[in-house]
Amino acid sequence: MKYEPTRLEIFLTRIVFLLCGKSVYRAFADRLPLDGGEQVLDFGCGMGTVAYYAAKKLPHGHLTCLDISKRWLNACRKTLRGYRNISFLLWESLQLTNESFDVAYCHFVLHDIPASELERVIPELAGSLKPGGVLVLREPFNETNKISLIKRLVQQNRLISKDSRITDIPMMGNALECVYIKK
Repeated sequence: MKYEPTRLEIFLTRIVFLLCGKSVYRAFADRLPLDGGEQVLDFGCGMGTVAYYAAKKLPHGHLTCLDISKRWLNACRKTLRGYRNISFLLWESLQLTNESFDVAYCHFVLHDIPASELERVIPELAGSLKPGGVLVLREPFNETNKISLIKRLVQQNRLISKDSRITDIPMMGNALECVYIKK
């Protein structure tokens, strides 16, 4: 799976970030269960729209921003250039280290991954969480088939649903937010 965004896509994402960052991305980051010292994974970080706010909540922790795109990672580095508690990883055939993260989150990412790839990605995400670790997802509500597959795969990988809600995201529509805990 290889994907590189166009310059226009990066530009438009930056505009949405500047105009709606607090109501869209900060609101999601504020719902992440962070006390400040966690090891956190931003899976599909894009240009760092959520990471920008999550990093502020980790004064003694560490944030790993991971994406399949070199262009998105470069944009993310620019967005987060003032932070020292962040590392950047390019997902190629990368395998995540087992039980290394307290929290992992995906913001409008998983619905774009083909079903066959999700069957590989979800176990990787689940395996990267420490026991008691938390996976937080936000996906467009209109992707019902993909959401059903994601939920099934998450539950097959020893993650238990803790909370879920439907929320209206400015300029994006309704979204499903789910919080799972690793047994």
